[in-house]
Amino acid sequence: MTHTLVALVRDRPAALNRAVSLFRRRGFNIEQLVVSRTEQPGVNRITVDVDAENVDQLVEQFRRLIDVLTVRKVTKDSTGDRSAIAGPQNWQADGANDYVED
Repeated sequence: MTHTLVALVRDRPAALNRAVSLFRRRGFNIEQLVVSRTEQPGVNRITVDVDAENVDQLVEQFRRLIDVLTVRKVTKDSTGDRSAIAGPQNWQADGANDYVED
């Protein structure tokens, strides 16, 4: 089953490499990958569609990466609208409280 994950990451060298390497090391197939800037300077949004059975474990591992600010699992409803969001939205690997709105 394909799941969509949306992550906010710091705009630093190798942040995207760390994220993609997580999927590669675990053997997950990335269906689609989009990286874009956000309205907040120094923060990028990574949107990834991944074919995975145990996506909750993948989300937890993604959250632990050093430059990741938040990760959300976005689900599709029957109309294909990606509006329902599951899970907490303000996790950060280093424990600091700099929650970022997207």
